[in-house]
Amino acid sequence: MPNSISASQQFGAIAYLRWRLFRNGFRRKGGTGELVARIIVFPFALLFVLGPVAGSIATAYLAASQHHLEYLSGIFWSIFAIQIIVSINISAPGLSFDPESLIRFPLSFPRYLTIRLFLGLLSVSTIIGTCALLGAATGATIGNPSIGVVVFAAAISLAVCNMLFVRMLFAWVDRWLSTRRARELFTALIFVFSIGIQYVNVTVNGVGSHLTRAQREAKYDAILTVYHRVEPALHSLPPGLAGSAVLRAGQPVAALGLIGAILLFAAVFLAVFAWRMEREYRGENLSEAAKSPVATVPQPRAERASLAPAASYGGPGFLSPIIAALLLKEWIYVRRNPAQFYGLIAPLAMVFIFAGRLGSFARTGFLFPSAVAYSVLGIAALAYNVLGLDASGVQFYFLAPIRIRSVILAKNLFGFGITTVQLVLVYLVISITSAPPPILITISTLCWVVLACLVNATVGNMRSITTPKKVDPSKISRKQASQLSALLCIGIMIVIGGLGAGVIALSQFAGLPWLPIPILGALAFGAFALYMTGLNNVDSLALAHRESLVEELSKTS
Repeated sequence: MPNSISASQQFGAIAYLRWRLFRNGFRRKGGTGELVARIIVFPFALLFVLGPVAGSIATAYLAASQHHLEYLSGIFWSIFAIQIIVSINISAPGLSFDPESLIRFPLSFPRYLTIRLFLGLLSVSTIIGTCALLGAATGATIGNPSIGVVVFAAAISLAVCNMLFVRMLFAWVDRWLSTRRARELFTALIFVFSIGIQYVNVTVNGVGSHLTRAQREAKYDAILTVYHRVEPALHSLPPGLAGSAVLRAGQPVAALGLIGAILLFAAVFLAVFAWRMEREYRGENLSEAAKSPVATVPQPRAERASLAPAASYGGPGFLSPIIAALLLKEWIYVRRNPAQFYGLIAPLAMVFIFAGRLGSFARTGFLFPSAVAYSVLGIAALAYNVLGLDASGVQFYFLAPIRIRSVILAKNLFGFGITTVQLVLVYLVISITSAPPPILITISTLCWVVLACLVNATVGNMRSITTPKKVDPSKISRKQASQLSALLCIGIMIVIGGLGAGVIALSQFAGLPWLPIPILGALAFGAFALYMTGLNNVDSLALAHRESLVEELSKTS
């Protein structure tokens, strides 16, 4: 019975489990590299947290010291927006076990709910949002000590409310993303929203154009007009209620009532989160296969015979049947993973927005290589976990009569094909919105892209086998890539990008615009030789890591 064990014993056991899994994770293959990556990332993560906190302290202090307490509502709304954006773009710390598996143990629902609630307290968004709110309360108290008690009470209540809202939101988002149609719709909404925000930002700030002071003031007046229209609705939501509570710091009863309204919102968010957890606790299966079982209907012998030739079709004549089949599988993966489509289309949309507005920079000819480097970065990151979408199916590669080399080669060829398509589209976008780039810079850029793709594929193939990560398209808030692999990708792209920029700058200084072509071409040829050497060693590397590879990609979390 669940009640035969005390809550403190169960919570202590789960805390001990998490600690042991965290510590033992560094003893596995690649654990040392992950530890080094965390140490490298920590200072940048600390700056990422301190930035919003310092900004909150400064703005809240200025608002309170100058007796403009009405601005605190805008500060609270800004912190809430930052917390949501961080939640979408930065995943929560990855768990080494699936928390849903706890339902197999004698655990009551209230305890299960408490565990699921506190497992997400260390997410980056919660830390940033809470610290920024406490920073705003500190700055406001320093600027106006008379509101100290109320502003801290409002900030703490709002921090709890924001945390519960984020937990509730992403618990239901994971539920909605359990179907492919919902993932496609959600990705489309994120794409439209993010690109729309960038378009509005570029248009309002007049990037690439010289706006007069009157034109800028007219645009800002239009924004203020829209804000004033939606302001009444904003005041009835938690950030607005927190700002109103501070404004009524001299009226304790009114301030207490507004803070109580924030806590009421938090209680509603907790109830909705508990509803989702209760369905999970009772064993709800979110698998698409469980929702839509496929009935096996025997086919007539004549129909099976007619399908046999099509099944043996190997694709274009220059590809082997195995490579063609693997390429088709990769296309199905991408087609059914809207997040990858978003990553491929978003850079093109950004190039389209900015290309036509950077007239003077475009005329230098460097717009094309800059846009290509920006668009290739997202594709390069995919090369460091090419087996992630295969998940537990990776074990069939070792059972099928094929070489792992063929699997990796097909995945690399698919990545090269996507890069080629994106390169052509970037060229067309720049040619239409601005001007066709000079032929020498275009050829130099092509050589640079070949060099970057081959180097990233060489290192990525090794990392994909030694430190794979399972990719689950239905989980938006879980880490799905090795931290060290991400750092390696960024570092390699910075080095290769700096090398390309240096070679082009050298050619401009020497007055030899054709010089980057032989230099980058020679480097690309060397990268190709290195890539082939690594590709020929993939089979032995995969066999040496097959147990850890299958274990990691077959995890349920």
